[in-house]
This record gives sequence, structure tokens and C-alpha cells, in this order.
Amino acid sequence: MAAATVSGSPVRENFGSLQIHIITFSNIDDTNTYASGIERVVGYWANATDNPTQGKEHIDVANSSGTFTFSCGENTRTGMLYVLSERTV
Repeated sequence: MAAATVSGSPVRENFGSLQIHIITFSNIDDTNTYASGIERVVGYWANATDNPTQGKEHIDVANSSGTFTFSCGENTRTGMLYVLSERTV
């Protein structure tokens, strides 16, 4: 599987015992992956930031040990991945 193209640097913000990671992608193809290295994942979601060409408006994402796989039904999408994790102190 090919890797999704990250745009810029991931952003991290801490609040309490949690941390949110925000990753922006300039190109996501269906079944692309992103090897984040993020541990202690509590939750995650993705959203599209473009207009789909085939009417597939969502981007689904699955996590396997910090590697996220996108399912968007078409190629050349832009979007953002949000990952909530426990902070390592």
C-alpha cells in the first residue's frame, strides 16, 4: 500500500492527560496508509477538505498499531486526520 502525502508538519496539542495530533494531507488515494508512530491511541477520525468528484464525500480510516489506512472510494483526495492519544509523561 502506498503512503498518503502529508502537507506540512503534524500539529500536536496537549490538554490534561491527552494529546491531539492533527495531520493534513495534500493527497489521499483509496487504501493509502499513514505510519504515524502514535501510541496509546484513544480515538481517531478523518474528514475530507475537498469536493469529491464521484460523490463519495467521506473518508473512513482504520488504525492498526499506529498505522492508519484510508478508505475514500476515489483517489486524489485532500483531508485531515485527527488522533487523540494518552500523553506519555
